[in-house]
Amino acid sequence: MADDLTVIVVAVVGGEAFRACADAVRSQASRLLLVSRDGEITDGDGKAVGAAEQCNIPLKRMSGAQLAATPLVALIEDMVVPEPGWAEAIESALSDPSVLGCGGPVSLAGEVPASSTALALSEYGAFNKGRPAGEATALPGCNFAFRRDPLLEAMTEGQGLVDQLVFERLLSRGKLIWAPKMAVSFCHANDEGARLATRFQHGRIYASASSGRGLVRRGAAAGKALLLPPVLTMRSLRNKPPGDSFSAAAFGWLMLQSTAWAAGEFVGAIFGPSSKGLSQWQ
Repeated sequence: MADDLTVIVVAVVGGEAFRACADAVRSQASRLLLVSRDGEITDGDGKAVGAAEQCNIPLKRMSGAQLAATPLVALIEDMVVPEPGWAEAIESALSDPSVLGCGGPVSLAGEVPASSTALALSEYGAFNKGRPAGEATALPGCNFAFRRDPLLEAMTEGQGLVDQLVFERLLSRGKLIWAPKMAVSFCHANDEGARLATRFQHGRIYASASSGRGLVRRGAAAGKALLLPPVLTMRSLRNKPPGDSFSAAAFGWLMLQSTAWAAGEFVGAIFGPSSKGLSQWQ
């Protein structure tokens, strides 16, 4: 087990899922930081070492990275568990000094409710095992790793690790790569994340961060959002691995979640972020 990697396990589901993910990581890495749903941060032995400033996911990620004392940090969320060779794949991918971040496949494993199946496909379907190794512009938020110092410089105080913003900043300085052996399995239901209200809020956060401030850009983003429900649904279905079963109930949830996300993007483009800000990204 390497001494230059700290794995930060971020609780999204909590409970048994959090424990299972931590145990699976512990078998591959000696340095862990466990960030609970309430923001408390403990080390691999259960000793409290800090707390997140707020309980949203981006700031939990940032707090864990700030507390890490190694040059490499990996962040994994507890809906997934790492497959054998996951930590070794991270070290191999980041052995090139020009590579600032890496990510790997997310596959659906086990029986999860239809709503979580749809969520996994829409969020992570593009990050499947069929994707070849190479440079990347985006990585799965439940399974990525970075050089710690560039990551800290790319994050913004008060925002934390917001995926697309951090990716853009890191790509201006180096490379992100896709590491096929850095694989995880989505095996725990994320009922909260699959709720339509949650998908709406995440769509609003995304649009607020990416649409810009100009009236024309905001109008264009709002117009695009009106077309998104069928586009997002079909894009997700195209990413479904061949042979994987997909029930009618999961398809229904996929359409509903795509519509809720699109509605959030529309509201975010016109009105900007919610007054609650990133607190709704949990």
